[in-house]
Amino acid sequence: MKAYFILLIGILTFLSSIVWACQLEAEKKKKVGIENLEEKIIDANKQIVRDESKDVALLLQRYGWEMESTGTGIYYAIESKEEGALLQKGDAVDIAYSISLISGEEVYNSKKEGFKTIRIEQSDEPTGLHELLKMMRVGDKAKAIIPSHLAYGILGDNKQIPPYATLIYRIEIINFHINNK
Repeated sequence: MKAYFILLIGILTFLSSIVWACQLEAEKKKKVGIENLEEKIIDANKQIVRDESKDVALLLQRYGWEMESTGTGIYYAIESKEEGALLQKGDAVDIAYSISLISGEEVYNSKKEGFKTIRIEQSDEPTGLHELLKMMRVGDKAKAIIPSHLAYGILGDNKQIPPYATLIYRIEIINFHINNK
């Protein structure tokens, strides 16, 4: 009987140590998952940028568009009519515009919605549009491909632009408002 009691204690001790070790391992996995979450998000975003870059390259090739690119990922072509100073932060301009998804589907245009007045780097417009405007002069026309991280990002605009949308902008600077700094 004493031997059975010792054997039973031994088995219970062994089983409880296995359960305890499994709980420690589960806790460790939870911590590792949380610690790597930021890294996983960064990797996912890098993959999205790579995929967008491939889509843009295919678009440029398909239509034979010759465009310059910025370090941030914008592709653009500007038709200049005028000589003069480039637009800068704080300048306000009226633009005629057309915004399309990379699929070619037009989502907004000034013929339907009217001209937009934008104060550069001070209006609630995508960062990529502000960057493009600072490369332009009054009277210029431009076509640009703006990646999602410089457009409406992971949420879209909650209207016609979906999440992670690469946009094609066609704009013309119609009017310039004197900068009142």
